[in-house]
Amino acid sequence: MDERSEVALLEKELIKLTVESSLVILSKSPTLICSVWTKKTYNPDSLRAQLRSVRKTKKKFEILIVGQNLFMISFEDEEDLEQILECRPWLFHKQLIIFDRLTKPIEMNKIKLVSSPYWVKAGPCPPECDKKDLMHAIGSTFGGVIRSEIKEEFCRIKVNLNVQKQLRNGVFISPSDKEKI
Repeated sequence: MDERSEVALLEKELIKLTVESSLVILSKSPTLICSVWTKKTYNPDSLRAQLRSVRKTKKKFEILIVGQNLFMISFEDEEDLEQILECRPWLFHKQLIIFDRLTKPIEMNKIKLVSSPYWVKAGPCPPECDKKDLMHAIGSTFGGVIRSEIKEEFCRIKVNLNVQKQLRNGVFISPSDKEKI
């Protein structure tokens, strides 16, 4: 048998498989989708138990496993969902839990849970800098400001960090051409 007939035989033996992504369908109540940002294995029931015990919500909520390391949380009350989002970041066994609001049905392979809000502290701020401008400038380097607070000479900026990118050690501020803070 020559090389050509071997190749032809292999082509006939090939099987084409198409795998479609599952559709995550939200419930009629307010819904979050979440994932634990880890490569380690963990017990999903343990995560469910921790989520139930960490925050005392006003009404009940249901946690469903919808895929590998993918959970859907349906709330009876919108305020409970907002409380969960407001208290981020959340950790499970020292690993980040990433949440996002689910507003419409979505294919699992289109779900991208890669960012989480964090507070960044800046200060003491130089007196010659406008603190609001400074917070906006610093926040824009992280992708934008969600919320900010000024307390005396310190500022806090809530930003949405992409967890796939390496964290910055700091940001230098130059109120004049000569000095760096």
